[in-house]
Amino acid sequence: MQTETTEIPPLENVSMSTFNDLQLPESVLICTYVSCSLSILGAIIIFVTYCTVPEAKNQTRRLLLYLTIADLLNASGNLFGAIRYSYIHRHHIPFTSEQIQELCEHPKNVCTMQSLVTTFSSLASFSWTIIIGLHILLTLVYQSEWCFTTISKILAHCASWGVPFVITMVAAFKNVFGEDLSISSGPWCWIRGCLDNREIVKWMTVTGKGWEILTYIITAFMYIYLKYYMIKRRRREHAPDLRYSQISLHLRDDDENYVLLWFVLYLLRIWGTVRYGLFVYRVAEGYDNVYEFDQTDMVLMHFQSVGDSAQAFFNCLLFCVKDTTVRRGLLGMICHRNSDRQMTEYNRIH
Repeated sequence: MQTETTEIPPLENVSMSTFNDLQLPESVLICTYVSCSLSILGAIIIFVTYCTVPEAKNQTRRLLLYLTIADLLNASGNLFGAIRYSYIHRHHIPFTSEQIQELCEHPKNVCTMQSLVTTFSSLASFSWTIIIGLHILLTLVYQSEWCFTTISKILAHCASWGVPFVITMVAAFKNVFGEDLSISSGPWCWIRGCLDNREIVKWMTVTGKGWEILTYIITAFMYIYLKYYMIKRRRREHAPDLRYSQISLHLRDDDENYVLLWFVLYLLRIWGTVRYGLFVYRVAEGYDNVYEFDQTDMVLMHFQSVGDSAQAFFNCLLFCVKDTTVRRGLLGMICHRNSDRQMTEYNRIH
């Protein structure tokens, strides 16, 4: 069975001198390494606290666990991509035109697999972010039990794992993943930069940026709606300190932190979205060289190299450090272990 592939024109979009000018500075790689490593650590802490602090377990935190799995995959994929970039570009500078052609037309399996993982995990992360907001909205505003039914859980997993998988596989069969020449990402692979510019825009939109912008819009609407509802309810009940747990038995007081999840998403992801917008603008305006990097684009790439991989780390700060129940559980566990260690040492001495 033959797979349908996207036509690859001659390498007209980029010249050898332009590509060699796109070598990323060490600072971009350092930003990526640090961000990915912190996110992997943050994801591990979220998993550990989910298992060791039972008082904080509820449906909202279970959804956070699924989001963290997606963010862990994304951070791991970006870290692997950065390592690959460091190795490739350290051993092949300057590039010859034949090497550029080979990178674009025949991407290595490592590059393609990394693109598959990061595309799938990013789409899954957007979906779980929306579902967390939908869960809070239905539970808090409409007092709905629908979020706790088996059918709703199956639908959530189908939407958040199944749809991203289908989109990623379609893009893979179309043969669009590979070396993107750093058009729209940091030092990792995504959509092949040697495709026609309009094809690149189309697949960037389908496999990530379109869903990302849609997530911004949906979560912003949910935030405004939730804030309006809480303000209206507090005024009606003359209770300025009314908390989520007083409205729904399925929510904790600290679940109010989950609305900050969306601001974390905006803060971390907006830099890549701006770079995507700049690229779309250059293509639409028919720029001779859409790959031309200026100082603004390079600054944005530094922020993107941090932000695109950092969500699990910031979620750890929000839902482990800022969450009172989890923080107390962690401190209690640490203090208990220290006490046991001291008692063991005392018994050994005496």
